[in-house]
Amino acid sequence: MAPQQRFSSRFPSEAGIAIGPILFVIALLAILAGVMAGGGGDFSVASVADRITADISTQANLIRSTINDCNLQYMLAVSNGSINPSSDPYPASAATGTAVSALLCDPTGGTSLWSDKLLPPPTSGFNAWTYIDASASGGGRCFWTSPTEANPSGDNGILGGLAHAATKFNSGTAYAANQEVLYSPTSSSQKFIVWVTMPTGSASSYCLP
Repeated sequence: MAPQQRFSSRFPSEAGIAIGPILFVIALLAILAGVMAGGGGDFSVASVADRITADISTQANLIRSTINDCNLQYMLAVSNGSINPSSDPYPASAATGTAVSALLCDPTGGTSLWSDKLLPPPTSGFNAWTYIDASASGGGRCFWTSPTEANPSGDNGILGGLAHAATKFNSGTAYAANQEVLYSPTSSSQKFIVWVTMPTGSASSYCLP
């Protein structure tokens, strides 16, 4: 009978886990976590600013284009004779403003301005967009939003986001006839104002920071 073969229980020298590289990765992750924890405020401010920039600029463009589309519908209705040419081609508002979400496209029989479009909710931390038609007194037409925060002028995320959003338009910090957007970073309200039609006289106080 052949002698029983004995097997070694030891693994080859090249088998097993490379502890050194793993310890190095763990140490690297710990250092990175420490850096992020130390600068967490900066990361948070940048994130808020980026969100505000994207949301405010996108919503401002959507609202303005939708109001202008209502104006286009007016011109088409006039051309086919379905409405009187003296009708106001822009949505009406209350004396102190009307929520943009509640606007009606008057030239099309008072249907909702948003009947075939989706108006996103205001970005987190901001009031709903409001529109005013002050054209009868020469004050122009505009819509605006502002932060819900009590003292927004001290919030770097809000200031950075709105300032960057304003750069995406022809903007200024004080009213001028060639502006699309009016935003003043030193304003206590941090109001972001978008013009629809410019004033023919003194700008409405609702359309100023």
